[in-house]
Amino acid sequence: MAKESIVIIGTGWAGYTVSQQLNDKKFNITVISPEDTSAYTPLLASAACGLFDFTLAEEPVRHKSKILTYYKARVEAIDFNAKTCKCCAAREIDGGDTRQFDISYDRLILAPGCVSNTFRTPGADEHAFFVRNVADAKKVQHRIKQVLELASLPGLTEQEQRDLLHIGIVGGGPTGVEIAAEMSDLFIDDFSTLYPSLKGKMSITIYDAADFILGAFEDSLRQHAIGSFSKRHVDVVTCARIKEVTKDSITTEAQGRVGCGMVLWTAGNKQCALVDTLDVAKTEEVPRIMTDEYLHALSPDKTPMQDVFALGDAADIEEHFLPTTAEVAVQKAEYIAATLNTDTYKAFEYRQKGLVAYMGGHDGVVQGKPDWSGQRAWAAWRSKNLLWTRSWRRKFMIMTYWALGWLGGKEIARI
Repeated sequence: MAKESIVIIGTGWAGYTVSQQLNDKKFNITVISPEDTSAYTPLLASAACGLFDFTLAEEPVRHKSKILTYYKARVEAIDFNAKTCKCCAAREIDGGDTRQFDISYDRLILAPGCVSNTFRTPGADEHAFFVRNVADAKKVQHRIKQVLELASLPGLTEQEQRDLLHIGIVGGGPTGVEIAAEMSDLFIDDFSTLYPSLKGKMSITIYDAADFILGAFEDSLRQHAIGSFSKRHVDVVTCARIKEVTKDSITTEAQGRVGCGMVLWTAGNKQCALVDTLDVAKTEEVPRIMTDEYLHALSPDKTPMQDVFALGDAADIEEHFLPTTAEVAVQKAEYIAATLNTDTYKAFEYRQKGLVAYMGGHDGVVQGKPDWSGQRAWAAWRSKNLLWTRSWRRKFMIMTYWALGWLGGKEIARI
């Protein structure tokens, strides 16, 4: 009997996980995505700050041990009646050409993810930096080095140095908080020695539109985080409305123009262009693909589409309002793979695991464990980051880099 063809759109946490866990002896698996690797998003901040090599923060889609077909392309439209995906080759491999092709499927798994939402803030798309993949993390590291060298040149005033060495981070969720923590470690522990003339002039500000940072954590942990940051040249500005971003500044409604050597944007997601084109039911506030409890995508009249599944940041179960986190994406992907591999259908149930955030200086917080701050929380954060990696090889290499960093300094700032 011929094997069923399953097409997976996307190589983020959801798409990658389901592609690796589906039974390739039972299904013909095709993956379509412009990204031929899957990023370990919790490790990107560490990689950007030189804790280990960038290759350890991503996993290739193609593996010798897994039989699947991968196309480096974008899906531009889907004909659900004809069960066909209309694709266009990714620009970086086709020189901007419009090479198009169709891929048919028996079952479809939609996991295209989200894109950054800058809320139409003037200059944000052009001048802000992002941390969504390894390419982004490399740009962040390059800019860090660049502003340090610029600030070291003779003839600059102290204020010009401070402006260059000020990093503005938009978004006070776990991503923004953790990259602020990693950068504060880098500035305090490493660059203050490498650049003695700049010691004490480096600073970081977290801007968040909400009344507080770390919205998923309890108030006592948020206050601990703010207290910890205040000791490490990291300011927290809440209720901050960003009016403009330029190449050397950020402007807020309350503070006006503030000089910045780099603005990192970690706040907000919006759906990708593909989701906007799909004729399916969508959630109201953020238009995510609406699914039933078995993760079937729902048609506009909310009838389950039996051969189409949706998961990851691009989808949500009707009236469940699950967060757009790696934890949710991976659990849904594991559920879909197990369901299709065994033909056993039962409703998906999400199990919330402990949330951990790093504050810098071997300090952190763990949601649900208010006494787990300081080094215990830091150890939990390190352990969880290690557990996210999907292969023993990467676990070993990451631990090796941690040991080398402890013995001889980070790669970006060796002893």
